Amino acid sequence: MRLVWLVFLFVVLSLGIARVAQAETLQAPFGGRAIPLGGNRVACGIMPGGWGIEALGRAVRPPLAASAIGQAVELKVAPTSEACARSTDTVKLVTTARWPRIDRASFSLSIDEGRLEGRGHELRNTVVTFPGEQGVAFDACREPQNDAGTEVCTWRVPKNVSADPAARALRWLPAGADVSPDAITFGIDGRRADPATFVIAPSRVQVSQLVPPDAAVDVSSGTGLVPLLHPEIISTVECGNLRCTVEAGRLTVQAPPASVTALDIKFRLAPHVAYTKKGTQDPQPTVKLSILRCPMSVASGNALRGVDSARVVVRLEGQCAKDIGQLRFSIGTHRTDVVQLETIQDVSYAVLAVGNLDGPQLSIVASRGDGEGSVVGIARVDTQPAPLVRTILELPGYPTIDFIPNNRPARVHHPRINGVVLALLPVQDVYTATNEGDTSMVQGEINAAGYVALRFGYRVPALPSPLDQVDLAVLVDPLQRNVKEATIPAPISLSAHTDRPLVEFICYENGRPYFVRPGIIEHLGFESSDSCRIVFHRERLLPEYGTQKLQVEIDVRKLDGSVRAEAHVSQTVILRAGNSPRIAWIKGVTTPYDRIIVRISHVADETHYLGAQEILGEPSIQWSVVLGKGSFRLYATTAIPTGLYRVSDSDHSGALTLNFGIISRLTWLDSDGKEGLLGLEGGIMAFGLTGATNSAGQNLTQVGAVLGIGLAIPIANAQSPTQASINLHGWVEQRLTGNDSGSNTPAIIFGPSISIGNIGTTF
Repeated sequence: MRLVWLVFLFVVLSLGIARVAQAETLQAPFGGRAIPLGGNRVACGIMPGGWGIEALGRAVRPPLAASAIGQAVELKVAPTSEACARSTDTVKLVTTARWPRIDRASFSLSIDEGRLEGRGHELRNTVVTFPGEQGVAFDACREPQNDAGTEVCTWRVPKNVSADPAARALRWLPAGADVSPDAITFGIDGRRADPATFVIAPSRVQVSQLVPPDAAVDVSSGTGLVPLLHPEIISTVECGNLRCTVEAGRLTVQAPPASVTALDIKFRLAPHVAYTKKGTQDPQPTVKLSILRCPMSVASGNALRGVDSARVVVRLEGQCAKDIGQLRFSIGTHRTDVVQLETIQDVSYAVLAVGNLDGPQLSIVASRGDGEGSVVGIARVDTQPAPLVRTILELPGYPTIDFIPNNRPARVHHPRINGVVLALLPVQDVYTATNEGDTSMVQGEINAAGYVALRFGYRVPALPSPLDQVDLAVLVDPLQRNVKEATIPAPISLSAHTDRPLVEFICYENGRPYFVRPGIIEHLGFESSDSCRIVFHRERLLPEYGTQKLQVEIDVRKLDGSVRAEAHVSQTVILRAGNSPRIAWIKGVTTPYDRIIVRISHVADETHYLGAQEILGEPSIQWSVVLGKGSFRLYATTAIPTGLYRVSDSDHSGALTLNFGIISRLTWLDSDGKEGLLGLEGGIMAFGLTGATNSAGQNLTQVGAVLGIGLAIPIANAQSPTQASINLHGWVEQRLTGNDSGSNTPAIIFGPSISIGNIGTTF
């Protein structure tokens, strides 16, 4: 009980607050007498808009000028003058025109034409109000017509306005008046007008329709119910031998015998109402209605308007479900094509092609027999605008695309609609489409060219199978897209570690193919140099990767690291899927231990590749192979020592300023073919060619055989016939010719030299 009182108190306070917050509206004609403010209130402050104060502020006088018609002002009011400072109450004052002189008996209402007509004087801008969707609506008489000294006005009113005077649906007000129902209107004498003064009770009412155009008596449930357009004007009804009444705005009819296919209904109208058909009035009109015994409804929901391919699915039960194939369906006077018929558990469904709809409601009539036939069912359904379809295409992992790829499917993002499925539809010879759950995929045909718009089928999954796959409309994305190839970088690097690489580097070793592995330095014999090539496996390239744009760089480096300019290759290769591979041979290998370096990378071309900005500048794959094998090298070279010193007996010791000879050298090699610093040396040398002498003046010139070790550092053209090296030798010499004085014992020779040449073999 306590809770009930709290709720009651809250409602009372809320209503009170709302009443205080809403300003009261008082309206009176210009030039009229003062009107009371009422409610024991006085006006506060200066009067706005030409209004004046009378009766010590407890009455206000309307403006004197006609220019104030339609003007509304706010006036602050309070219980007393002393309370004005703290009062927040206001009153809305509206100036109207002087009341027109209306012949109230002259009003005639044509309901089905939505027209009210009246006569009188000074009717210009007189307002007629009526119920609207958002409260009170109105229309004004802009241009009254003159008829024998009397003005005639026509107002536009709704076609569903009530013609019952008790409904008080129509009211007139002077020009400039506030049409709010709670506005208080005063006359020119300053007296408050009775609200009944403004009620319009048409003396004549004309109707041309009593029931909807497609109305019928559906007695499938045992009792027929027919909607009435204007039940307030109907006095009585007669249905022949059947019992019928008007209840809750509908005609209720007893089900007739099975042999009855139509029913004549006689209406008696109210005294002031006239039924007019084709210009002839009938006080007791008779309407013939078909008897419907087939329950029929639209199972597919609201029909779509504004599309050429709209369809609906109607549901029929009872006897009609068994012979649905014998029924004809029509919309208005046009027969509708039946696209598909289905019978599911004693219920039959028909898919109807209704075409392009533009009205707010669709009525479908089912009839049996030729010609007009007999109507057996009527179904009505509202229509709604077709939804707009905007799509976005993407390849997973890549930015959105503005075309339809013809080499791989793209995902289609489209709007989601509650209770509806938008299924992407294929277009023959243009693109294919798949729909799995909420995912739609599209792929263009390989031979398609030009632009195309994506098409979607509007389907209702709540329909029983197979009707849930019926396209109730075809919606088209207004954006047209080109059909072309989508190119993404193929996995050249990753495929190199599989048994089906996209690109291979192959050489022949001992008559067998050797597949060079990427990322490491391979070593092959020099005899393999003429068999090395790059193989582009077009037959392994999947078409879904598109045309590959590759940058191929080939360098052949000498043993000293310098590049052979004649062997350098830097070329863009376009690679497409095909039936056979492409081969590029390696050239420019001329000496053992030349190194071949091959780099292949994707060209970062944003006009060619999707996601080109993610392509790194480094190669996608790289091979290195050294063409030369061996652990030791024996070669001959010419030595020109310029600062040797011989240690021997006193007659043969001394500095040897210029020398020349042929030296054979044996040294080891590393895996890249580079010689070791130390080596065994032996050969024939001519010493002291410039006539070198010792400290005693004896000639030191002689030819001798040398054997020992040497340290050699190549400075140019390593391991080529023109190799130049700086050397440091330590030899034992056996004299062959020269000064015969003294003993012929071996001598020790050491010192630097420059050698030119490298002719020998590797093993």
